[in-house]
Amino acid sequence: MMRLSLALTCLLGAAACTPQARSASYFEAHPGEAAEVMKACAAGSHRGGECDTAQAGLAAAQRDARMGDYRKTFDGK
Repeated sequence: MMRLSLALTCLLGAAACTPQARSASYFEAHPGEAAEVMKACAAGSHRGGECDTAQAGLAAAQRDARMGDYRKTFDGK
């Protein structure tokens, strides 16, 4: 029983030290960081949920930039 509680304590301690993955909206607001994370993911040095959220955030930032360019065609600017 003592070993089980020690193992559980160590496991919970390690989980608490792991940083939480940043959200897609964070990466949308920080496309430079998203590009860095995606490069690290492609190289295999970064794994986990941030690979997916970085990709989604970067795609949303690119979509917003394209929509901004599209809107400019109607503004005559």
